[in-house]
Amino acid sequence: MFRQLYLYILVMCLPILAKGQEVINVNVANAPHVYNLPISTLINPDLTIGPGGTGGMVLWEFAAAFPGGAVALPGGDGFTKDGLQIKLPAAENVPISDVEKVIISGTPTVAGSWSFSLRVTDQASSNNGTRVFEVHVTQSLDLVLVLDRSGSMLLPTSADPGAPSRWNALKEAVGNFANLYQAIGGTNRLGITYFATTPAPVSTCCGALRLVDGTLATAVGTDIDNVAVTPVPAGMTAMGAGLKTATTTLSDITKARSILVFTDGEQNQLPEVNLAGTGYSDGTTIPGGPAAGGIKIATIGIGSPSGNFHTTLMAMATANRGSYNTTLDGTNFAFQGGLASGSLSMGFVNQFVTMLSQFSPQIVTTAFKPLPPSGAVLLETFPLNKRVDKLLLEFTVGRKLEVPQLLQVYKGIRIEKDGADVKRYAQPSWVGNYTNTILLTIDFSKSPEGYPLLDPAGKWTVHAADSNMNLKNVNLNVLADDHRLHMKRTLGNATPKVKDKLSVSFLLDKLQLPVTDADVKIYVYRPDQDLGHELAINDKNIKPDGTDSASAGVQKYNKLWETDSAFRALFKPVENIVQLNHTTDGKYEGSYDDLSVAGVYKLVYVIKAKNDDIGEFQRTFMESVYVTFSGVDLTKSEVTSTVQNGQLVMVLRPMTNYGKYIGPAMGPAFSVSNKDIKIASVVDHQDGKYTITFTGAIDQPTKLSILGQEVYSGKLENAGKSDSFIDKIKKWLESIGLPAWSIWIILLLILLLLWLLFRKKKP
Repeated sequence: MFRQLYLYILVMCLPILAKGQEVINVNVANAPHVYNLPISTLINPDLTIGPGGTGGMVLWEFAAAFPGGAVALPGGDGFTKDGLQIKLPAAENVPISDVEKVIISGTPTVAGSWSFSLRVTDQASSNNGTRVFEVHVTQSLDLVLVLDRSGSMLLPTSADPGAPSRWNALKEAVGNFANLYQAIGGTNRLGITYFATTPAPVSTCCGALRLVDGTLATAVGTDIDNVAVTPVPAGMTAMGAGLKTATTTLSDITKARSILVFTDGEQNQLPEVNLAGTGYSDGTTIPGGPAAGGIKIATIGIGSPSGNFHTTLMAMATANRGSYNTTLDGTNFAFQGGLASGSLSMGFVNQFVTMLSQFSPQIVTTAFKPLPPSGAVLLETFPLNKRVDKLLLEFTVGRKLEVPQLLQVYKGIRIEKDGADVKRYAQPSWVGNYTNTILLTIDFSKSPEGYPLLDPAGKWTVHAADSNMNLKNVNLNVLADDHRLHMKRTLGNATPKVKDKLSVSFLLDKLQLPVTDADVKIYVYRPDQDLGHELAINDKNIKPDGTDSASAGVQKYNKLWETDSAFRALFKPVENIVQLNHTTDGKYEGSYDDLSVAGVYKLVYVIKAKNDDIGEFQRTFMESVYVTFSGVDLTKSEVTSTVQNGQLVMVLRPMTNYGKYIGPAMGPAFSVSNKDIKIASVVDHQDGKYTITFTGAIDQPTKLSILGQEVYSGKLENAGKSDSFIDKIKKWLESIGLPAWSIWIILLLILLLLWLLFRKKKP
């Protein structure tokens, strides 16, 4: 009986053992082999690699450099990396019996992909074989969308008749996001947290994390429909509370964890996320940070003059391994296209890539073309590299359609690879019964019946035709699901100001081996004029309507953008190109030196390369950077101060030392360092002027800051007044690192010196 049980167990284990034994044949070509290993799971039994076609004694060696981060074993017979050990049966090029095998053992601790190459030589025949082994350490992703459903989300997206509300635009973007997430597949999960005055209501489909399956996109679309009806978007903006709810949901630390925050308004409910993006106003911290293992946070906002709004969202992303995207305008984020696009949908596509970046797709290219009533239009031509897992083509047309019309759009799409029609390989999908977006997914591991597998490498072209449906235009987003190429950018200045330099470094590797021959460019789209200054000098003030956006300056900005084409024209993007140069080990560096105005800059990274190992490829990455004002000169800021009933009332119109007003919508950006002094109220007069009421110990010294930049130190009633000779000396001493009180020691020494000189001259 025990013998039978032993044989049964042995038979059951044979497939597992066979799967773990790979062979390098010295007489035939060896295709790359992939190990898919779940993170934090012991390899049991060990994986083994043996020689084939040999005559007894063989020589082993590593045919390429170790992957990044690998540590060589002391005996020179292997290396360790991220919890795994790859060990040769003997030191390199030392004869060993062909019975002995290379052993891979251990427990993978870091998600990602890397490779190593082994060569085995038959000592008798001198024949040798080489094989590349890829290690893909997989980790499931838990992702939560934190979505703003405050009252301002009912505002229209543009002045055009019939323009959708911000909420409807968000609904469309989130639905398409879910469709992409569904197309990638895997064992990932999705959650949704809504917030207004409080984090509510609880999502019906995704209040708890929901496994991604074929029904996800439909469930998400239905959920947002229901939220919009009962109750409709209303209330204030409790982003901090919404974020806290999401981090509580992401409690499983064995999973990769990401949050995408979308908001269209300034925070006005406690607790608020701080300007550094690392914690809350109640003193608690966000469980993210720069190290892997914390929660990654990406953010999306809407164009705004509010410094607090942009600074907080950008800092939250930068501090927590994410990126920031915002529309370039204040209202129209429904449907736009092109490299400088600030569309909400494009923002979600970018952040989809950001949040899955350790094991996910990248944007290959984007295109935006008008569609004539008849005839096909070439949308895009692009190269695709070897061994891509999936290709995703997302088409968005200029108006919403019912399913039969959407199928007409599908019929008008042509996809070619190296001149051959390959559309039959594409699987279409969409969200809901009335949409303007269709997704085509090509899975290179599958093929239609009777057709061979499709090789991704080659030149691809995509065409589209209108077929008299009045589609007007089409936007195409092309994404490659490629686990082998990795990209990572680092901004050298996380809080850039006017006149600063914005240094950028970009790391590019294939399976953690550096790619050194790429062409990396950044297309920088700078606003033509200074946002705050132009808003301040515009005399078309509006009456605040008391909606969710409490700032009169934000409401003025939105109204001007909606109705004044001359105002919009002031911020037409100015394109600059920055070439990043390769320095070492796949690192490309450069800087953009024209931060000449305050406002939102759009950065578009375009990466191209062509080599025998990878093939030809192109990738695109986009993000927004908010550039703040720099250096306020209070002596030119029209400062007046009066004390009324124990309160200090200050009126000022802050102007920078380069002659620009910082502008409206900066009310929440004022702060003082003295805890005994409180800012009771800030009135935004919409022309860059503010009336600030201070209470508490107003006669004590303090530091007055705007958006974290110190603009005055001393008693508030003296702000803006010309410094006395003594005050100027104090500031000079502080500038060279000496405390201000040291002036009294210096004056005492001067008096002592004068007294000694006087005594010496006295007869």
